[in-house]
Amino acid sequence: MNIEPIRLTEADTAPPVPIVRDWSRRPTLVLNSNSFMRNILINVLRDAGVRDIMVETHASRAMHALREISPALIVADWAEQADPDEDRVRLLQRIRASQGSHYRETPVILMSAPRPRADIERARDAGASEYLVTPLAPITLINRLKSLQTDQRAFVDSSRFAGPDRRRRPRRERKPGFKRSSDVEAGLTTPMEAARRAALALAHETRLSGDPLAIRVGRSLQRFIALQDTYTSAESEVVEMHRAALALLTRMADNGDPLRDPVVTGLEMIVDKRLGQR
Repeated sequence: MNIEPIRLTEADTAPPVPIVRDWSRRPTLVLNSNSFMRNILINVLRDAGVRDIMVETHASRAMHALREISPALIVADWAEQADPDEDRVRLLQRIRASQGSHYRETPVILMSAPRPRADIERARDAGASEYLVTPLAPITLINRLKSLQTDQRAFVDSSRFAGPDRRRRPRRERKPGFKRSSDVEAGLTTPMEAARRAALALAHETRLSGDPLAIRVGRSLQRFIALQDTYTSAESEVVEMHRAALALLTRMADNGDPLRDPVVTGLEMIVDKRLGQR
């Protein structure tokens, strides 16, 4: 089974210098297929100080516009679309996956009627900056715009996630769950303990996804780490295999590929073989 390598954590890459977000000087791209809501949104944005607004009604045209301009912000509706190419989350994934593009790190606000938690987490994991429920008061959007300007989150770039750091607030627990390479380097935890906590976090994440195959990957990693006494490059390789498998499962699901089970079965066979060699 060919599984591409992946870094252990999102924090392994140093965050880039924050982008200047000046709504009054750089254009804002509005993607909205409803003319009534579009007009309301434009008026609210102008009240918030946005001067240059470009409007598109289709995702394909929005991608074309992004290549032509350097927007400070993207505001998109998120309604159910019969055409998969119009799925706003898929569009968001394309934006965040555009390596080297000038618009990859542009803040993206998604607006929709109330959605299930699983949908919201899907948008968050695709790299959404903000999610707003409609109908909304104009002051709500204005406050979010101010927040994007004053409380800029670092852009995380890893093989499993690209987008603004999903951690909005500092941890408040008495015992923070140190699980990143930077935590180990800072002397806050040991490699073994960091790996155990990272495996626990990944297992929790996969359970929330509701995907049975992703859940199997999370359980496989927990099982492997629980039986290790030390954490070396050999154990790190297996951890990266699990993360790469999750990334592959996500891509296959987005592309409608039904043959996802062999990915997990092959991974479980590798783990069984590694454990049998102990």
